[in-house]
Amino acid sequence: MTFRILSWLAAAALSCSVGVTNAQQQTKTTTALPDEVIAQMSDTCAPPTDDSRGLVPQHYSLDDARSGDLWLAVCNVGAYQTTYEVIYQADDAAPRKLLFAQWRNGSWTGTDVLYDPSFDPDTGVLTDQYKDRGAGGCGGERTWQWENGYFRLTEYRAAEACNHNVSELPVIFEAE
Repeated sequence: MTFRILSWLAAAALSCSVGVTNAQQQTKTTTALPDEVIAQMSDTCAPPTDDSRGLVPQHYSLDDARSGDLWLAVCNVGAYQTTYEVIYQADDAAPRKLLFAQWRNGSWTGTDVLYDPSFDPDTGVLTDQYKDRGAGGCGGERTWQWENGYFRLTEYRAAEACNHNVSELPVIFEAE
Protein backbone atom coordinates (compact mmCIF):
# COMPACT_ATOMS: atom_id res chain seq x y z
CA MET A 1 0.00 0.00 0.00
CA THR A 2 2.80 2.43 0.91
CA PHE A 3 4.61 1.56 -2.35
CA ARG A 4 1.41 2.28 -4.33
CA ILE A 5 1.00 5.72 -2.67
CA LEU A 6 4.67 6.59 -3.24
CA SER A 7 4.42 5.51 -6.89
CA TRP A 8 1.34 7.66 -7.36
CA LEU A 9 3.05 10.67 -5.72
CA ALA A 10 6.14 10.19 -7.89
CA ALA A 11 4.00 9.99 -11.03
CA ALA A 12 2.05 13.10 -10.01
CA ALA A 13 5.27 15.04 -9.32
CA LEU A 14 6.73 13.93 -12.66
CA SER A 15 3.65 15.01 -14.60
CA CYS A 16 3.68 18.41 -12.84
CA SER A 17 7.33 18.96 -13.72
CA VAL A 18 6.70 17.93 -17.34
CA GLY A 19 3.81 20.42 -17.51
CA VAL A 20 6.04 23.20 -16.20
CA THR A 21 8.79 22.30 -18.66
CA ASN A 22 6.36 22.36 -21.60
CA ALA A 23 4.94 25.72 -20.50
CA GLN A 24 8.46 27.16 -20.35
CA GLN A 25 9.26 25.86 -23.82
CA GLN A 26 6.12 27.47 -25.25
CA THR A 27 6.98 30.89 -23.82
CA LYS A 28 10.41 30.75 -25.47
CA THR A 29 8.75 31.43 -28.86
CA THR A 30 8.64 35.09 -27.84
CA THR A 31 11.69 37.09 -26.97
CA ALA A 32 13.05 40.61 -26.62
CA LEU A 33 13.63 42.51 -29.84
CA PRO A 34 17.22 42.92 -31.05
CA ASP A 35 18.46 46.52 -31.31
CA GLU A 36 18.61 46.39 -35.13
CA VAL A 37 14.92 45.39 -35.21
CA ILE A 38 13.93 48.13 -32.74
CA ALA A 39 15.71 50.63 -35.02
CA GLN A 40 13.21 49.74 -37.80
CA MET A 41 10.14 50.52 -35.68
CA SER A 42 8.19 53.78 -35.99
CA ASP A 43 8.79 56.59 -33.56
CA THR A 44 5.05 56.53 -32.80
CA CYS A 45 5.20 53.00 -31.35
CA ALA A 46 4.84 52.78 -27.60
CA PRO A 47 5.25 49.07 -26.75
CA PRO A 48 4.05 47.99 -23.30
CA THR A 49 6.77 48.10 -20.66
CA ASP A 50 5.55 44.91 -18.98
CA ASP A 51 4.14 41.65 -20.30
CA SER A 52 1.28 41.37 -17.80
CA ARG A 53 -1.21 41.19 -20.71
CA GLY A 54 0.91 38.67 -22.60
CA LEU A 55 1.70 41.19 -25.33
CA VAL A 56 5.30 40.39 -26.17
CA PRO A 57 7.15 40.34 -29.50
CA GLN A 58 6.73 37.18 -31.55
CA HIS A 59 9.73 35.74 -33.38
CA TYR A 60 9.70 33.18 -36.20
CA SER A 61 12.67 31.60 -37.96
CA LEU A 62 11.74 31.10 -41.60
CA ASP A 63 13.26 28.34 -43.70
CA ASP A 64 12.31 28.82 -47.33
CA ALA A 65 13.96 30.20 -50.46
CA ARG A 66 14.66 33.41 -48.49
CA SER A 67 15.28 32.13 -44.99
CA GLY A 68 15.55 34.62 -42.16
CA ASP A 69 13.78 35.99 -39.10
CA LEU A 70 10.29 37.44 -38.90
CA TRP A 71 9.30 39.64 -35.97
CA LEU A 72 5.78 40.73 -34.98
CA ALA A 73 6.58 43.67 -32.72
CA VAL A 74 3.93 45.09 -30.38
CA CYS A 75 3.47 48.76 -31.18
CA ASN A 76 0.46 50.32 -29.41
CA VAL A 77 -2.13 48.80 -27.09
CA GLY A 78 -5.70 50.05 -27.36
CA ALA A 79 -8.94 49.24 -25.62
CA TYR A 80 -10.07 46.61 -28.14
CA GLN A 81 -7.12 46.02 -30.46
CA THR A 82 -3.33 46.08 -30.44
CA THR A 83 -1.16 47.27 -33.30
CA TYR A 84 1.99 45.51 -34.43
CA GLU A 85 4.74 46.25 -36.91
CA VAL A 86 6.33 43.43 -38.88
CA ILE A 87 10.08 43.34 -39.40
CA TYR A 88 11.80 40.78 -41.62
CA GLN A 89 15.52 40.08 -41.73
CA ALA A 90 16.83 37.78 -44.43
CA ASP A 91 19.89 35.77 -43.41
CA ASP A 92 22.08 37.87 -45.71
CA ALA A 93 20.56 41.34 -45.21
CA ALA A 94 19.70 44.06 -42.73
CA PRO A 95 16.22 44.05 -41.15
CA ARG A 96 13.43 45.90 -42.96
CA LYS A 97 9.93 46.87 -41.94
CA LEU A 98 7.21 45.38 -44.14
CA LEU A 99 4.30 47.36 -45.60
CA PHE A 100 0.77 46.10 -46.15
CA ALA A 101 -2.23 47.05 -48.30
CA GLN A 102 -5.12 48.84 -46.66
CA TRP A 103 -8.54 49.80 -48.05
CA ARG A 104 -9.66 53.22 -46.77
CA ASN A 105 -12.30 55.64 -48.03
CA GLY A 106 -12.95 53.62 -51.18
CA SER A 107 -9.33 53.33 -52.33
CA TRP A 108 -6.08 51.51 -51.66
CA THR A 109 -3.30 52.81 -49.49
CA GLY A 110 -0.46 51.28 -47.53
CA THR A 111 0.31 50.84 -43.86
CA ASP A 112 3.08 49.51 -41.69
CA VAL A 113 0.60 48.47 -38.98
CA LEU A 114 -1.27 45.20 -38.42
CA TYR A 115 -4.01 44.68 -35.85
CA ASP A 116 -3.86 41.63 -33.59
CA PRO A 117 -2.00 39.58 -36.23
CA SER A 118 -1.63 35.83 -36.29
CA PHE A 119 1.10 34.02 -38.22
CA ASP A 120 1.17 30.29 -38.95
CA PRO A 121 4.80 29.37 -39.68
CA ASP A 122 3.79 25.95 -41.06
CA THR A 123 1.61 27.41 -43.83
CA GLY A 124 3.14 30.90 -44.09
CA VAL A 125 -0.30 32.50 -43.65
CA LEU A 126 -0.53 35.85 -41.88
CA THR A 127 -3.91 37.27 -40.86
CA ASP A 128 -5.14 40.31 -39.01
CA GLN A 129 -8.40 42.07 -38.36
CA TYR A 130 -9.11 45.64 -37.40
CA LYS A 131 -12.19 47.27 -35.98
CA ASP A 132 -13.26 50.79 -36.83
CA ARG A 133 -15.25 50.76 -33.60
CA GLY A 134 -15.24 48.58 -30.50
CA ALA A 135 -18.67 47.05 -31.14
CA GLY A 136 -17.54 45.78 -34.52
CA GLY A 137 -19.71 45.77 -37.62
CA CYS A 138 -17.07 47.65 -39.60
CA GLY A 139 -13.38 47.32 -40.19
CA GLY A 140 -11.41 44.74 -42.09
CA GLU A 141 -9.90 41.26 -42.21
CA ARG A 142 -6.78 40.62 -44.25
CA THR A 143 -4.92 37.45 -45.25
CA TRP A 144 -1.44 37.17 -46.77
CA GLN A 145 0.75 34.30 -47.94
CA TRP A 146 4.52 34.31 -47.30
CA GLU A 147 6.44 33.94 -50.58
CA ASN A 148 10.17 34.50 -51.07
CA GLY A 149 10.70 37.21 -48.50
CA TYR A 150 7.37 39.01 -48.95
CA PHE A 151 3.74 38.66 -47.97
CA ARG A 152 1.33 38.44 -50.91
CA LEU A 153 -2.22 39.65 -50.21
CA THR A 154 -4.65 36.80 -50.86
CA GLU A 155 -7.90 38.17 -49.41
CA TYR A 156 -9.20 41.45 -48.05
CA ARG A 157 -12.63 41.86 -46.48
CA ALA A 158 -13.83 45.26 -45.32
CA ALA A 159 -16.87 47.30 -44.41
CA GLU A 160 -16.44 51.04 -43.96
CA ALA A 161 -20.05 51.74 -43.02
CA CYS A 162 -20.78 50.35 -39.56
CA ASN A 163 -23.69 47.93 -39.38
CA HIS A 164 -24.84 45.89 -36.37
CA ASN A 165 -26.14 43.07 -38.59
CA VAL A 166 -22.87 42.20 -40.36
CA SER A 167 -22.09 38.50 -39.92
CA GLU A 168 -19.33 38.48 -42.54
CA LEU A 169 -17.46 41.40 -44.05
CA PRO A 170 -17.77 41.77 -47.84
CA VAL A 171 -14.81 40.76 -50.03
CA ILE A 172 -12.89 43.77 -51.40
CA PHE A 173 -10.06 41.74 -52.95
CA GLU A 174 -9.39 38.06 -53.57
CA ALA A 175 -6.29 36.72 -55.35
CA GLU A 176 -6.81 34.49 -58.34
